[in-house]
Formats: sequence, structure tokens, C-alpha cells
Amino acid sequence: MTLDNSLEEEILHLYQEPGIGASYSNTYGEENIQSLVGKYRSLKDEDMQEMLEMLIRFSQSSDLATCFVSVGVLHALGKNEDVQEAYRWAETQEDPARIISHFDIGKSVADYFTSA
Repeated sequence: MTLDNSLEEEILHLYQEPGIGASYSNTYGEENIQSLVGKYRSLKDEDMQEMLEMLIRFSQSSDLATCFVSVGVLHALGKNEDVQEAYRWAETQEDPARIISHFDIGKSVADYFTSA
């Protein structure tokens, strides 16, 4: 099963807008994480599952901004096993310390700006 194209596009848009670091209010992706958590919580069960699969896939992305925002969202949603899987994935990458430090930022942002 795949996401409806319009839902997938909307989710991708929430990752990109506003741009991370483009403003003081979105220095570390605060708005992106909040918007993605809100979107997830607004969905029906089937769409939630599809978005969750997308978040999990993106949490192991070569794009640092995408993966740390995804980890932040997964953390905010209480998806601890998926967060740990992303950390295990990071350990296999070329610069694991850099990725892990970004994951830690994503989790901290999620803790501060969202509630599970």
C-alpha cells in the first residue's frame, strides 16, 4: 500500500517548509517537527500507518536534515523502537557521531516543542 500522492506531497512539504535554519523560530526544525507531529495526529489509522512508514524510512536517510527531523517526530510520537533503530543505523554510517548528535538535537527539540 502506498500513500495517496497528495498526502505524500503534503508530508514532504512539511519537511521542507519552512526551511531549517531559515529563521530564528525554525533554527533546528522546530516548526517542521511540530507540523509533522500535528499532521500525523490528524490522520486516520490507515494514513497514520503509511506516514509512520515514511517517517521510519526517512529516519535512515543520507540527508541529515531529513533524518534528524524524522527522529524528532518519531520520538515525539513515542516510537522508541524506531528511534533506536535509527541510532543503530547511524552507527553504521561514515560519521556516526555527527548523525547521532543531530538525532539528539531532534529529540531535544521534540521534547521542548511537542508533547507525546
